[in-house]
Amino acid sequence: MFKLLSPYYSLLNPGGSTTLSQSHRHSNRFALVVLGLLIMLSGYAQKEKMVLRDGNNAYFGGKPMEAANHYKNSLKEKQDYYKANFNLGDAYYKTADLIKTGKLKTPNPKMTPDSAANIVYDQAAQQFEVVAKSVSHADTIQKAWHNFGNAKLMQRNYEDAIRGYKKALKLNPKDEDTRYNLAYAQKKLAEQQKNQNKNDKKDQQKQDQKQDQKDKQEQKKEQQKQEEQQPQMSKEQAEKMLNALKNDEKKMQALRKKKGDPGQKIKVEKDW
Repeated sequence: MFKLLSPYYSLLNPGGSTTLSQSHRHSNRFALVVLGLLIMLSGYAQKEKMVLRDGNNAYFGGKPMEAANHYKNSLKEKQDYYKANFNLGDAYYKTADLIKTGKLKTPNPKMTPDSAANIVYDQAAQQFEVVAKSVSHADTIQKAWHNFGNAKLMQRNYEDAIRGYKKALKLNPKDEDTRYNLAYAQKKLAEQQKNQNKNDKKDQQKQDQKQDQKDKQEQKKEQQKQEEQQPQMSKEQAEKMLNALKNDEKKMQALRKKKGDPGQKIKVEKDW
């Protein structure tokens, strides 16, 4: 699962020798000088390939960080050397794997293995994307997008992983590794979105509860404020008000008696 497509090998043998045929052994001196210049120029032109070969040796020797340095040096010799870019992506990917599994220490002690690995996976993805967008070889582009998808998958960036795998499958629909990885990424994305929806719902409920509590607190404060603003009655004022009410009641009773208020009960004596 998540098969990483391997780096490119150097296609040339920089250490090889050139053997002249019998018919050329007796050529004039000028021809030999020209041939020597051509060989020398060819050696300079192949320097990036020599460095690439050193990087491959380190990579397959289990030293991806050392390999990455060689690939970077190869790119210094030739900036658009797509093989070095591709292989650098592989070296970053392998380095991230070692960090994630704890076989390699994080660059910063304060960083967790996962967070440090994610940064390096992202560097790998960038390298593969550079290759995919800068070459014309369909096979190379397909491999680059496949590896791009792998790097994004390891970051749990499932949407980008799916994008990479789909691009790779357009170029090679028969690639079963890419097809499997695409299905896996789609499944993980669905799970991620489902969990996100649950978390969003919980967060909304928490926000609603906080808002309700806030509203109740504000309502209580407003009520207390209104009560404080109402005029307070002293004890003496309260007694005066009660006495006034009593006096008013007495006056009303006297007035009713004077007028013969039918509401008053009158005693009737019987004449037997």
